[in-house]
Amino acid sequence: MTHLEFAFGLLPVSMIIASFIVTLFVQKVYFMPIVSFIILLILTFTLFNVSFFGWAVVYTLGSFIASYIALFIMKILNKKRS
Repeated sequence: MTHLEFAFGLLPVSMIIASFIVTLFVQKVYFMPIVSFIILLILTFTLFNVSFFGWAVVYTLGSFIASYIALFIMKILNKKRS
């Protein structure tokens, strides 16, 4: 697997899936996007170069959206149970 396949294939998909799952357990919308941004920031300066920082921001926004969707689904399921 090349760096390009990792940066634009596996990394965004894994961030979105991890954000969804972790948010279901933690139930805080800002937790996983912050963790994602820290991980991506470390990868920007170790594995990639500074130009990846823009993608780190985009992937963090994707993580925030996945976290928000997970909490929205949990609220809907909790309303149906009540």
